[in-house]
Amino acid sequence: MALRRVLFRGLVKEAEEEMNKYLSTHEVRVLHMAPSETGDHITVSLPVEEPEPLLREEGI
Repeated sequence: MALRRVLFRGLVKEAEEEMNKYLSTHEVRVLHMAPSETGDHITVSLPVEEPEPLLREEGI
């Protein structure tokens, strides 16, 4: 599994919509969620594990 971090930043509703869109189109396991607020904006950091792509054998 590949480990990476995905960031979402914006107004709370915008960040929520972007997170939902990302999570509905990617097969990931969220390991932790860390929000931080600055004024009316929020930044959400999601460390995620993504499954390794299946390797195709030549000639099949």
